[in-house]
Amino acid sequence: MSSSVKLSCSLNGTVDELPPFFARFEDWCDEHGVPMPLASSFTLMLDELLTNAAVHAYGAAGGPVQVDVEFNAPAHLRAWLRDHGPAYDPTVRQAVDVDAGIDEREVGGLGVHFVKKLADQFVYRRAGDVNEVFVSRTWQPGSPALSQGIDK
Repeated sequence: MSSSVKLSCSLNGTVDELPPFFARFEDWCDEHGVPMPLASSFTLMLDELLTNAAVHAYGAAGGPVQVDVEFNAPAHLRAWLRDHGPAYDPTVRQAVDVDAGIDEREVGGLGVHFVKKLADQFVYRRAGDVNEVFVSRTWQPGSPALSQGIDK
């Protein structure tokens, strides 16, 4: 039988707010028995998406970001992130050439690449003036944490 627990946070959309949020997220994961490999890979996805909102949607001034995370035991996390920045759909970003050398590679996009590879679902929609991103991931016990799904 699975159980469901939720974490909801309203952030001001600044980079300085991210470390306290992730400390809270880590504590929440520990408290509710989220498997460490799932928590680690999900943290990577949330870090990318929240950093993009803070840096690109708002800049230094910040702005409202709502994060709602749900854990369905034993091994499924999903999150909804909402911001009021300019419309931007990260799900359609051009694929990163991971085979290119660092000097030949275009700047940006590697974080979104990781989200695309790690997420079971990665969905964007614009609702009025709100960017809404949904991500989910299920971890299979015995599978490697971060490399599960990142391989090209």
